Amino acid sequence: MNGTDVVFAQRLLAKHGDYDGPLSGDYDVLTAQASQRAQFRLGYANPSQGFGTPLERYLAGMVQPTAAMKTRATKRKKDEQGLGGLRKRALAEMVKLIGTIEDPPHSNHTVVGKFYGLQDEWCAMTVSMAYLKAGSTGFARGSRWAYVPFLVAAARAGQNGLSITNDPKPGDLVCYDLDGTNFNGSNNHIGMYEKKTGPRSFQTIEGNISDTCKRMQRSLDSSFAKRYVFVRVSK
Repeated sequence: MNGTDVVFAQRLLAKHGDYDGPLSGDYDVLTAQASQRAQFRLGYANPSQGFGTPLERYLAGMVQPTAAMKTRATKRKKDEQGLGGLRKRALAEMVKLIGTIEDPPHSNHTVVGKFYGLQDEWCAMTVSMAYLKAGSTGFARGSRWAYVPFLVAAARAGQNGLSITNDPKPGDLVCYDLDGTNFNGSNNHIGMYEKKTGPRSFQTIEGNISDTCKRMQRSLDSSFAKRYVFVRVSK
């Protein structure tokens, strides 16, 4: 799971645009999900998070995809073209939520909670509401998602159309580990990535910030969070 073979795999995956992490030599979440993306893109019937000799041979150009793989790849590429639109629609819905307030103050009672079906801490429910209104099928009212650690765990496992990325785009999600437990504790936060503002800074829209939903300026160098995880939504 680590060493020069993994570096070779990461380099091949990066060459084809499937991997955007460092050449670390560690077969981590990013590498596993990059392998799955490559298999999905190539038209594998059942993409997995493993990297083996067949995938190496396809990426190296030693063999070509079969006719069935090409058919699946063409359909998937067409389907993928609509995903950028999904994220843009979700971001537009998030913009509409700016100014949402708790009523009464400090109560966690909001129109977001009413929509989701739970009046509680509402940062995750805010991005869920935006994606549900945008037409996402990876989110579900009342069950996906109201709790940041569950969302991060699904993204790390590549479930429900969620994955981890190091190259966030507008509409992606930003998860903040506030207590240093790597999302195993209860002190977390989430917002929606709006745009890059500097080499290591970005602008977000976040719910449950001082009783409201508003734009925030964030930096990877800030002490606000112990860890930042960017999540991409693909359905």
